[in-house]
Amino acid sequence: MELVEAVDIRDGRGENERELMQKRTVRYQDAEGSFELALPADWQTENDGEGGLLLYAGEGNGLLHLMPFGREPEDEVDAADELYAFLAEHEIELQEDEVEDIDLAGGEGALALCEYEEEEDGEEVYWLVGVAAGIGQIIFASYSCPSGQEEKESEVVREILSSLVFVLERPAD
Repeated sequence: MELVEAVDIRDGRGENERELMQKRTVRYQDAEGSFELALPADWQTENDGEGGLLLYAGEGNGLLHLMPFGREPEDEVDAADELYAFLAEHEIELQEDEVEDIDLAGGEGALALCEYEEEEDGEEVYWLVGVAAGIGQIIFASYSCPSGQEEKESEVVREILSSLVFVLERPAD
């Protein structure tokens, strides 16, 4: 994944200037496709070395990992079905009403999200896991932080994932 461009924007969350959150729109692309996200100004990104993208707040307590995959544009993919398959593969059982379906900001795609806690190395870990599916692309997303600290960033992570826009690159004629 490669950062292609970044554009500063402001998100008006209230009438008071102090309540405005500075964000930037970033575009990432590789051979599998490209997408855009709106990130808070204090969030940083880096490649994970395996084709994925790591995102985190400078003063944060968690890590958001995005793994994009290309697919055939004509293939129909249901984000929720892909999420359930991912969870089953990792032996995580959820009820159907524990998965949240979200239409993506660009209107071209859907996001399925769930959250759960799991013990890892003797520590409780909070997970927010999702799958975004759009034309020609699918993105697996996972956010984790120590259990009990999720309130600090989980809403921001939901906003980041909901801002995802799949970009359809058109080949030159």
